[in-house]
Amino acid sequence: MNETNKKWISEYARLSNLYGCAIEAGNHKLANKAYDKLMEAYRQIKAQGALTSEDFHELLFAPSMGTRLWAATHYLAISSEEAEKVLSALGEVPDSLLAVSAKITLEEWGKGRLVCSVP
Repeated sequence: MNETNKKWISEYARLSNLYGCAIEAGNHKLANKAYDKLMEAYRQIKAQGALTSEDFHELLFAPSMGTRLWAATHYLAISSEEAEKVLSALGEVPDSLLAVSAKITLEEWGKGRLVCSVP
């Protein structure tokens, strides 16, 4: 994997962690800022074809709940079974706003209302 892809995946991990921490802390302003930058990192990763890389796949097992949530969401179109397992496990975390998000993501995916695509 080239250095540019590694940089964007690292940035994606950092921002998804920041987003998760901000959501759990109830800091919507910080979460919104992190989200905007996170989506740019996602667009760069997707445009470079790095969503299917081993480095991106490893984010499904990151220590950060926020990183696992976003990586699994973006991995649904690559391996829905694997991504669904991650989201399902996250949905079981007690007293977590990210758990609620994981459950809603799975519901929307199951109803066909969540669009995920890989170039």
